[in-house]
Amino acid sequence: MKKVLVPLTGRPLDRRAVASAFLVAERFGAHVEGLSVMPQVEIRTSIESAAIPKALVEQLIRIGQAEQVEVVDAAHQLFDEFRGRHGGVTASWQQATGPLAETVSEEARLADIAVIAQASDGTNAMGPVIEAALFGSGRPLLLAPKAEPPSLGNTVAVAWDGGAAAARAVATAIPFLHRAGKVVVLSTDTPQDSRSADPDRLTGYLALHGIVATVQRISVSSGVSRALLENAQALGCDLLVMGGYGHSRVRERVWGGVTLDILREPPTLPILMAH
Repeated sequence: MKKVLVPLTGRPLDRRAVASAFLVAERFGAHVEGLSVMPQVEIRTSIESAAIPKALVEQLIRIGQAEQVEVVDAAHQLFDEFRGRHGGVTASWQQATGPLAETVSEEARLADIAVIAQASDGTNAMGPVIEAALFGSGRPLLLAPKAEPPSLGNTVAVAWDGGAAAARAVATAIPFLHRAGKVVVLSTDTPQDSRSADPDRLTGYLALHGIVATVQRISVSSGVSRALLENAQALGCDLLVMGGYGHSRVRERVWGGVTLDILREPPTLPILMAH
């Protein structure tokens, strides 16, 4: 892993994302790229109000641009703060103009991982960006937790249902699993719908990579997403690996809504996702 992309929006959530990004970079000796995306300032007018003087329109555009510059400057200062804390990590800053979700998705294609934080105010402000990165970048996503993490990747939980999305997440996580002191495979206590869902088969596969993993069966009576997070926390994990938006028949009933549940609000620990 050589490049970590972290988009900054000027919101308080940026701090959690940047903190997580630099922890990942430290773990792998990777480069961190901060990305600020400025939307194109436009003044939309209806037919009835099309007679707005051109000078007023230009003034409104200048005001909007000035406000955006302030947001970008604040984000850049935050990025530089963490760059100063992590002197051994190389970092760079870039700005782009365009739709946030689409731009992040495109830029993430030239990174090994993107780190994004969900808003904690219930607005799902970063939901479209997270989904665009998952579906459109072809790269894994690290979802930052609701508080700055003190560590990342020392003890790793892997949510396993045998699906294609989970398999891609595991493949993406191999570098993290190699560096972890402990790896635990979390599997539901519900009937499995495929041979690949057997968690013991996953531990056998990981053993071929030189990774020792144990299996933890979990009850999902309170909901899968809650069970995953609670069990991962109880095991002292500082990273959860899971597939994003996996679909199949029985698996859809058991795991299908997990991604949406996870993305509604910031999780309690960092989550590595792949689709």
